[in-house]
Amino acid sequence: MSIRINPAVKLLARILGPELLHNAWLRLLKYLPLGFDPPRGLEVETKMGRLRSPLGLAAGYDKSGKYVGALYKLGFGYVVVGSFTLKPRKGHPKPRIAYRDAEHAVVNAMGLPNPGIMEFARNFKGVEGCKVVASITGDSVDEFVECFAVVQNVVDAIEVNISCPTHEASVSMKEPGTLRELAERLKEIKSKPTYIKIPPPVTSDEMYGMCKLLRIWMDCGMDGVTAVNTLPVNAPELALGRGGLSGRPLKPIMLETVSRIRRELGEGFEINAVGGIMTGMDVLDALKAGANTVQIMTVMLFRGPRAPKLISEELVSARTC
Repeated sequence: MSIRINPAVKLLARILGPELLHNAWLRLLKYLPLGFDPPRGLEVETKMGRLRSPLGLAAGYDKSGKYVGALYKLGFGYVVVGSFTLKPRKGHPKPRIAYRDAEHAVVNAMGLPNPGIMEFARNFKGVEGCKVVASITGDSVDEFVECFAVVQNVVDAIEVNISCPTHEASVSMKEPGTLRELAERLKEIKSKPTYIKIPPPVTSDEMYGMCKLLRIWMDCGMDGVTAVNTLPVNAPELALGRGGLSGRPLKPIMLETVSRIRRELGEGFEINAVGGIMTGMDVLDALKAGANTVQIMTVMLFRGPRAPKLISEELVSARTC
């Protein structure tokens, strides 16, 4: 299934650039007549509860948690907000996000701009019917635990992000001993479903190591995984000179990772698939590989805020073919 890019979205992207376009969509969502209820038959049971659709919005689109209501109306089954850190962050210098049109991809080095976990927890108001997941990250085990303790009181689930490619401190959590310490400490206070967001394993050794980490995560009583985050690449078009690649090139890595995790960890471990999902057929491929839900974000920059509606309709069509 090819990606049908709205010409108006493409024109706006060229004029504004991806970051300005993204911010403009967020501000306009409250006023645009874009409400959509997913077709019946897409409902799915998860550890978060029953979702009206398996289609979730990935972390990084709403970094503040201010736009959940407007985003949910687009047709998502759930919304991930953040990632949040213990203290506010401004992020990396601009430019920090760029299109790679030929690949249907985006490269970013946002640097986790966010208001801080305390500000989010004070101001966030739940949205009726919407399951909200907060993505958290930190510079140490203590910071992860503190963020977790604060945020689980105001959301439906937590996504523990150890895989932001430009945040080296969080990446250090991939050491087995460190991850076990983190998981055991989270288990002591855990009251909500908890997922870990992993980087894309490119080699067979990386895949083996990732499954080993996920076994530790599961054995410590955690609920599942979000697979996969962006792929670290050189990015001369960005101020930082490097970043994380998302979009179409991630799909084969995501599918292989989801399939391997399902085989290794069994049916009780939930998998949220993310990476390269641009069409309804991509969603179906991820679900067939073993995912419980899927998440999108990059496609929103190519197909605009109607992407959830278009993908849901394509999914229904793909299932009937």
